[in-house]
Amino acid sequence: MYKILSLDGGGSWAILQLLTLKERFRVEIPGLKGHDILRQFDLIIANSGGSIVLAALAENMTIDEAIHLFDEKETRERIFSKNSYKESFWPVTLTRLFSFGPKYSSKRKGKAFAQLFPKCHSMLMNELPDFIGKPNLKLIVCTYDALNNRAKFFRSYPQGNAGWEYVKLTQAIHGSSNAPVQYFDFPARFKAKGSNIFYELWDGALGGFNNPAVAGIIEAFRVQVPLEEMVLISIGNGNKLMSMADKENFFQIKSITIKERFKKLNFFSYKFQFRYFKQTVLNQAKTILYEPPDWSSFVALMFLSKKAAEIDAVSFIRLSPLIHIDGKTHPSVVPLLEKLYALDMDLTEDSEISLIKECFEKWKNGAIQNQPIHFEVQRNNDLVYHFGDEWFENAMDKWRGLDQKNTEKNEE
Repeated sequence: MYKILSLDGGGSWAILQLLTLKERFRVEIPGLKGHDILRQFDLIIANSGGSIVLAALAENMTIDEAIHLFDEKETRERIFSKNSYKESFWPVTLTRLFSFGPKYSSKRKGKAFAQLFPKCHSMLMNELPDFIGKPNLKLIVCTYDALNNRAKFFRSYPQGNAGWEYVKLTQAIHGSSNAPVQYFDFPARFKAKGSNIFYELWDGALGGFNNPAVAGIIEAFRVQVPLEEMVLISIGNGNKLMSMADKENFFQIKSITIKERFKKLNFFSYKFQFRYFKQTVLNQAKTILYEPPDWSSFVALMFLSKKAAEIDAVSFIRLSPLIHIDGKTHPSVVPLLEKLYALDMDLTEDSEISLIKECFEKWKNGAIQNQPIHFEVQRNNDLVYHFGDEWFENAMDKWRGLDQKNTEKNEE
């Protein structure tokens, strides 16, 4: 069995991944530390918030120390460090008055990672597997090359004839977590050791890898691991489907905009047109971050199924709370889900992190559904599951079962 761990992007919501890992290994590994978790896998691929989780584990923090990173307001504000009016550039200086455009310093984020993960910052990615205690472990961080307009992966192992790229994990996660448009101001800039070429990097979501599950399978296949030996554990950071209220609001604003666009002197109607413009642009910009994770999960399932007509999801487990309200949603969690709908990924307030923790507890206890691998949303906003585990405990039981089978096989 070749075990792949895939960690989605999602900013501060990535605390969900640490809470999930803590829940999974709380009995099996007393005194749980990062290297203990990483050694459970053969290949780990991560993007953005998930890559920060990877760095915390590679630093060999205890799971509680890693959770504390996200718990601590000061740490969150070091990563999401707001630019002053003076530091912003035109026209962002103007558009920020309307809550539109990048607001955080990429440069200060890079410095924060170097300070938060000093061990990882003192060595190159290719040195990490030995440091972790599993020399054949493969680590991958997804980014996007702003100068060549293509996805860029940083690996702890050589890529064919291309050889090694001598970069630090702290540099790789700086690029991977550098979400553009509404978040960070400039590409993450650094150069590999022994190179005179500077990288200019954005978040790996721009290449379609906010959920890097499929990329993890392809990377394993590229190093000649048979598909039938792969087991994929994919952990997300909460997946939002648009609420019915948001859908109705979008339709209302769009309808007014279509009707009023010819009345150039009706200044009152401009506010609706601006709201429609802003909402459309932001929705398109965030598509790169909210890249349909069900697509990546479904393709991963197809790869790992022996026959498309006989889908077997045993070798693929997807864990992520589904932020969605429909006819099956328990009334007790509707107020929480409505608050979660309103949260972005750049959470810095303690009250916002408390909501994410509450989300985890409700998800773990079966009040919030797990994200399916493949589904459809009906016109009345009801969700229909096709494949995947509907509840957290179902997915967790399957994960435990896979590990038990692997242990028994190794003992034979």
